[in-house]
Amino acid sequence: MPLKRTLLGMTTGGKTLADRSAELRTWIRTGRARQLRVDAGLSQALAAQDCEVTASTVHRWEMGDRLPRGRNIAVYHGFLARLVEREQRGGEHGGE
Repeated sequence: MPLKRTLLGMTTGGKTLADRSAELRTWIRTGRARQLRVDAGLSQALAAQDCEVTASTVHRWEMGDRLPRGRNIAVYHGFLARLVEREQRGGEHGGE
């Protein structure tokens, strides 16, 4: 019988979902998640639209009241990772 791969063991973009989840928790705990969004000039509503959740969900994630689960780990991490890339390229503002 083949071994089952858990969602946390799958890799995307060179990082496992467990790695992304750990990085995301750090970004949330340190306030980096919110700061990335604010520095990019994006509202919680725009972040929520990109992540296909509500603005109140993004708010709860940023405040650490809740953590993303399931597919939202990868989605929110991907959103923030794009902001990190944008920041490293020189801080382009606005939508793409």
